[in-house]
Amino acid sequence: MITYRAMIALDIPVVASLEKEIFKDDPWSMGQFKEEVSNNGITRHYLVACDAQHQIVGWAGALCAADGANTDILTIAVVPELRMRGIARHMLTSLIDWAYTKNSPQIFLEVEKNNQPAQALYISEGFEIISQRPDYYGAGIDALVMSKVLT
Repeated sequence: MITYRAMIALDIPVVASLEKEIFKDDPWSMGQFKEEVSNNGITRHYLVACDAQHQIVGWAGALCAADGANTDILTIAVVPELRMRGIARHMLTSLIDWAYTKNSPQIFLEVEKNNQPAQALYISEGFEIISQRPDYYGAGIDALVMSKVLT
């Protein structure tokens, strides 16, 4: 059984370690996670997914700078062995729900152009591709910018 809760500072070492495994080419640092989580519940919404043994198996986060501003999904990750089980979808819908509470008119995210499973998830939740960012994830690794209108 997977449970979900707000990310707290004590989660950061585990999340940062998993981040290095999943995003080998460009992982977030512990400092970046600390900065994000320090604003959790204010301008940020970060959550973790935990397995039955209370081990973190996924995380997600979004930014909305002010009430009524657009929301940006900054990260969604699930450990490889538990992908395609609805964990990312649950976290994504949690971020979307939070964006509604912030009165965001629109929500944005970037996804690697070659990450077809993630793109399929986002499209199934109403996101559309609006542009492309060359070399966003490094040389030759483009990002697609996707958005969903909320109002």
